[in-house]
Amino acid sequence: MSIHLKRDATILKPNQSRVLLRPFNPGDSERIDGIVGRIMLLPEVVVGALLDGISAEFSLRHHDIRKVFLERFEQVRELLLADAEISEERRLLIGSYFLAEYSLESAALFNPSIVPDPDQTGLPPGALRFILSLRATGEGHISSITFRSGIIHHDRRIEVFPPSGFLTEPRQVPNPLYEKALFGRKLSELGLAGEFARRVMHKLGESFSLEELRAGLQT
Repeated sequence: MSIHLKRDATILKPNQSRVLLRPFNPGDSERIDGIVGRIMLLPEVVVGALLDGISAEFSLRHHDIRKVFLERFEQVRELLLADAEISEERRLLIGSYFLAEYSLESAALFNPSIVPDPDQTGLPPGALRFILSLRATGEGHISSITFRSGIIHHDRRIEVFPPSGFLTEPRQVPNPLYEKALFGRKLSELGLAGEFARRVMHKLGESFSLEELRAGLQT
């Protein structure tokens, strides 16, 4: 049976202006100590002025930028004197010095994969809302997964919505809970539902944590 295809005019183009904040390591501990030391010597009024300028620029491209600065400060605070009292503005400024922007689409945007959106509410008859995943390659040829959304209209016209201007990394859940039924289906899809897997799964409840799974593997 032949399939008739028609090329659509929709083109997905990479956007180099979409940037992600990532930890920045300027070098060895001596260089890091020097940066932190110079920031600690700044008068408080200068700290406030520098922070205002950095926040004004970065907040245009990043959501809740002060929270990101504080999180980065907590990651490098071991480099500071244990008993040093540091104002919130100085903590924010130190955190900002150890972050760098990364353009994840600067090299390429390709390998699209499309699935129906679980939310199909509010659409006219014959339309379908979809989610599109793409492989983005950025500086240093590091690959990331990025997403777009859109609608296939009843007349087969494809509308891809503009992506959000803010990029954030997914946050790791240290000890997530897994559903036993879904986990078992995934094992079957991967061809791993053998006798050993069945014995391990039999020890687990209807939902289980990563630590419980690890314990089941060892016993």
